[in-house]
Amino acid sequence: MKGKAIGAALGVAGMVLWFMPLVKVGFNVYVAGRQIGNISYILVVCSLAYTIASFFELHRLRVIAATISTAISMLFLSEAWSNAAWGLYGLNIVSIASWLAAVFDWDTGKQSAEDLQS
Repeated sequence: MKGKAIGAALGVAGMVLWFMPLVKVGFNVYVAGRQIGNISYILVVCSLAYTIASFFELHRLRVIAATISTAISMLFLSEAWSNAAWGLYGLNIVSIASWLAAVFDWDTGKQSAEDLQS
């Protein structure tokens, strides 16, 4: 239950951060995820998939969604390095934390299944 709640909270945080300023493009002008378009929509879909997979405890899908989200957010960070806004840094932190939580829960599930078999 604890992993389910943490996973759902991380997924919702990823969706909320998508609407926050990601890149500074001018003097006090910032761009959010919906204004970047195309590949940034995959970030929202991955966060939604992560939330749903956390609720139903589908750990493999959580790892896949968190990996894709981390890769895309790191790509955005590498492209907008000096112009990155706080939302992009937060999105990277949340996606890495999501990946770590998913791998930890998956590993815990594997160990409990091995304990039941022996």
